[in-house]
Amino acid sequence: MSTNSSTRGILAATVHVLDPVERVPLVLEAGIEVTDPAIAEQITNPRCWQAETPGSGRTSTRKSKAAQ
Repeated sequence: MSTNSSTRGILAATVHVLDPVERVPLVLEAGIEVTDPAIAEQITNPRCWQAETPGSGRTSTRKSKAAQ
């Protein structure tokens, strides 16, 4: 099973992680950019990350049922 644990980027979903220094729970909401590798390592579900598309703004990564 492949994970994006080392990838840093923008979240596509809200995630719950632990602060790597203080070990307190954090809630990071969709749209937030994760720049700390220690936090990014905790986010192991690839669906939590926005797909990387060059030059795109905030767009949905889901296809409509008609487009599938």
